[in-house]
Amino acid sequence: MNNPSLENTELSHHTDLNTSADCHIDAILQSSKHSRALGVIIIVLFVGILLSFLLNFGISAYLDTGELVDGYFDGEEHDNIALSKFADAFYLSGSIRKSITYVDYYLFGRIRATDIILGDENFLFPTYDAVNEYNYIADYYGELKPEPYELKSYYKGLLDIKEAYAELGVDCYIAVITNAQTVYSERMPEFMGNISEYTRLQSVTDYFTNLQIENYLDLTKHLQYAKQYGELYNNTEDSLNSLGAYYAYRAVIEMLPPEVKRVINPITLNEDDLVIHSTNGKVLARSAGLESVIKNNTVSLSTDFVQKYQILLRYENYDMAFAKMQYRNDLPTNPRIEFSFSSDWDRIIMIDYFSNTFGTTIYRNSIDFDSNVIQKAAPSIHIIFLTEKNLDRLADGTLLPKKARPTR
Repeated sequence: MNNPSLENTELSHHTDLNTSADCHIDAILQSSKHSRALGVIIIVLFVGILLSFLLNFGISAYLDTGELVDGYFDGEEHDNIALSKFADAFYLSGSIRKSITYVDYYLFGRIRATDIILGDENFLFPTYDAVNEYNYIADYYGELKPEPYELKSYYKGLLDIKEAYAELGVDCYIAVITNAQTVYSERMPEFMGNISEYTRLQSVTDYFTNLQIENYLDLTKHLQYAKQYGELYNNTEDSLNSLGAYYAYRAVIEMLPPEVKRVINPITLNEDDLVIHSTNGKVLARSAGLESVIKNNTVSLSTDFVQKYQILLRYENYDMAFAKMQYRNDLPTNPRIEFSFSSDWDRIIMIDYFSNTFGTTIYRNSIDFDSNVIQKAAPSIHIIFLTEKNLDRLADGTLLPKKARPTR
């Protein structure tokens, strides 16, 4: 006789097994569906990327625009207007390119520009200067170290420049403003390694030091020492800020003859004279397309800084500044001192310091020899501000009168 309870138990057990099997099968089917869906998504994405690349390559080849990510659409007309408009609106779109630039910077900590290096603390360093044909990186690694005969050319150039000005009754001095990468080499990327001991500027300076040259000033050590007092350079441009300009000014003052230093009162800055602030990125940040992202952290003179001078004479190739009437007793009329700059920015940030020290100052935005300016302005001292990147002008004869320049 069958036991009903046992039969019910066995039936329940079989039912549970069937239910469990059905659930397992459903799970397998669901997993398979998910795998297929994921596979479809991956395939679609891959095909999309592949088609995008092929479309990009096809349009580039058809329109002969080269690598489209290298530059904005230049407005060149093509036979196929529809494709050119499509390329202009999509592949060459400024907004899309800028978005890619932002993603690269924020996610990967890199910039797309090949002529700029992103250093620590958002410092941007240039790699090449086309105007001066100067390779920053080669110099960083000591590859521009002058040969012995080249060092002699620098020395001869310095003596010739001094003699050319002396013939007009002017004492000439040379001051070299250092690259940001030289002063802040520790902020270069770690993979760059240490700066060479044989950069072009260091080699020339060592050579001149051994010869005990007195009318030449390399600002490197002065600015490296002054780093402890604050930021001296703009982080998005290879240029001094107002604090860096101040320490360059003080170093130049120390270079002048004792009889000059006895009659002047060099400026001493107070904290209230300076303002630390940020602006949109300067030249290098703009070149990288990140001027609104990488801010320029800088130091400027405050509006409370007293200007004891005014520019009264503006000529075609130079300006003359004179002490204001109420400060005539504070600023000596003599010596008249002339400054020539290879960078107009250096003139702009240094004029307040020098014109608040000397009663009559002359400023030129060119370092070329100009006897007409000297004869009209009649300075007794002339200071040429070179930059590290155009140091070779000291040796190539271009700072001399045309008649004294070597023939090529």
